[in-house]
Amino acid sequence: MEKVDVHVHVFDRLRPEFPRGVSALAPADREATAEQLLAEMGEADIDKAVLIDMGGTDIEQHNYVAHCVRTWPDRFTATGLVDVADPAAADRLTELYEATPIEGIRLGGGLGDPAAEQAEDLTAYPLFQRAAELGVNINLYGRSDGVASMELLVAAFPGINISLDHLGICPSTPLVPDAWVRPRFEQEPLPPATYEQILGLARYDNVHVKVSGEYAFSKAAYPYADMKPMVERVYETFGPERMMWCTDFPWIVAEPGYGRLAQMIDHHLPGIPTREREMMMGGNALGIWFRR
Repeated sequence: MEKVDVHVHVFDRLRPEFPRGVSALAPADREATAEQLLAEMGEADIDKAVLIDMGGTDIEQHNYVAHCVRTWPDRFTATGLVDVADPAAADRLTELYEATPIEGIRLGGGLGDPAAEQAEDLTAYPLFQRAAELGVNINLYGRSDGVASMELLVAAFPGINISLDHLGICPSTPLVPDAWVRPRFEQEPLPPATYEQILGLARYDNVHVKVSGEYAFSKAAYPYADMKPMVERVYETFGPERMMWCTDFPWIVAEPGYGRLAQMIDHHLPGIPTREREMMMGGNALGIWFRR
């Protein structure tokens, strides 16, 4: 069974052929290239990866991930970014899908009015409609006040493969880069206040959970023992057939290291059947990615 890292970020230095947004995590002179990722994957015996674009919502800002997928089509696929608040977001998705080899999009922040009672009233509804028409996967990484909106959309679109990033944690506290320039939510309680609502999404068969991001939320050193109960709850509610392992490269390369992250399922869920481990480490991912 091939092993798939379903959540990694790659980007080059800011230059004309690869425009992108810059941030505290990804300043203009920082790079985390596909070649660097492939070297880490090779040492850890990982076969494929899903690239999560973070460069911006313009088509040109997807140039680098598109270049990576076209250069190594047997190793990579990718997600893109679309601005939910754009009144023409659905058309922007179509344009992005036709111009690049993306298979999914990642949505963070607001999906619409948190008080909305119907999915049709949410800003993101037309975007989800278009994703369903195109067969585009959706990755969700929202804030705590958007969990109710997430459920409305998940229920309204059972045909979309939806993945909850980073164990489904929807932060209510600020991101502050740590000493290794990694995203860090030091103040986020474990489990978060909305976690029972997140676990409730298990009743929708199209929802998957990514087992990643422990370093950003844990109050303990690797292997993040305080996250283990949350992973066990995901295992109990979603089941092994809807869990997918990932590293969140490049943030974890310096600490604790890519290869150590490849062992996280063994730390979290020791003793599970080999078949279930294979599902989480790649089998489930191959069912929804690398299909375009």
